[in-house]
Amino acid sequence: MQLRLILIRHGVTAGNLERRYVGQADDQPLTEHGRQELLTRRQQHGYPAADALYVSPMRRCQETAQLVYPMLVPVTIPALAELNFGTFEGKTYEQLKDDPAYRRWVDTAGKSAPPGGESGEEFARRLRDGLRQIAADARRSGSRTVAVVTHGGCIMTMLSQLNDAPKDIDDFYSYLTPNGGGFLAELDT
Repeated sequence: MQLRLILIRHGVTAGNLERRYVGQADDQPLTEHGRQELLTRRQQHGYPAADALYVSPMRRCQETAQLVYPMLVPVTIPALAELNFGTFEGKTYEQLKDDPAYRRWVDTAGKSAPPGGESGEEFARRLRDGLRQIAADARRSGSRTVAVVTHGGCIMTMLSQLNDAPKDIDDFYSYLTPNGGGFLAELDT
């Protein structure tokens, strides 16, 4: 079965504006500006229609899902949560740039784990499990197009995993999307 995925990054939070690593520890709400951006985008351009809606458990994604797809009942998928940044959580590049553990993490393109956090492989495995759960649910319900409201790092990781092309760091960052933006992908379930 072919499943169409509408991958949407949550709206803007204060942590996004401050360029902080916001993962799972700080469950930030959307800013008022972030809420208005989503509503304006929905009214002016619309988001693609979906049969079902799957959402990260984080508040910023739950709020985004309600604003973008108010007519759908969201299904919360814990596996869609952002990376666990461990001790880097809530900090900025400027605060971390001289930390040897941070340098190691950056030098391995996130493959190593931040202290107290998740490695790139653990993160990718969790997201693959989440996609399997979505695909199984879509098969059961007969859904052909589903919206997934999650985080920027999740979208970049999922798309780089789904893409059959050779992987490198440039490919990963080509999937970066602004808050409220996203991608359409097809998944053969």
